[in-house]
Amino acid sequence: MKTIRFKFRKTEKVKFISHIEMMNAFMRALRRAELNVVYTQGFNPGMRLVFALPLPVGVSSDSEYVDIWFNIEYECQYAADMLSKALPDGFELLEAFSVEKSTLMEDVGSAIYGFKVNSSCNLKKSLDKLLTLDGIEVDKSNNKGPVDILPYIYKIDYHDENSFSVLCKAGAKGNLHPRLLLKALEKYTGTHIEEISINRNKLFLKVQ
Repeated sequence: MKTIRFKFRKTEKVKFISHIEMMNAFMRALRRAELNVVYTQGFNPGMRLVFALPLPVGVSSDSEYVDIWFNIEYECQYAADMLSKALPDGFELLEAFSVEKSTLMEDVGSAIYGFKVNSSCNLKKSLDKLLTLDGIEVDKSNNKGPVDILPYIYKIDYHDENSFSVLCKAGAKGNLHPRLLLKALEKYTGTHIEEISINRNKLFLKVQ
């Protein structure tokens, strides 16, 4: 049995498909590629694969990861070539390498998101103001009350009047939803923010 970690890009073309839909797309591609994938045991067996961190619907990414278990000791490049040919348009495999043990979900530590927005006020001043606060509480969509996202924000880089990026905490032990940052900007700075696009530029793993 061999485990291969694939890094891939989820482009603008497929940014509106959900995480489950993306999983199904990969499973269909693996079948089309006729790669010998390990299946889980039990009443309802399924392909053994795990993704690093679910991506919000409407967010594209240049840095996604999936670990897939195979019954055959495939060369990484061969498996990548076969899978790449079978994936639908919008997914681009970037690299593949073997891992001795998959702890992919636990390996995620941080991420960089790139934002393109239209702002009703000076974007740089609004971002600077946000970082002077002692806490940044915003309501999550799950109705569990407000959450302070300030501890999840490591760094914000202003690029121009329509774009900025944020280095933030990500993974099983805490994760910043990028749209909560836009919500916080509106709440604490009085700035109306229109989202143009959000992209996960980088996902940092302990083992890459």
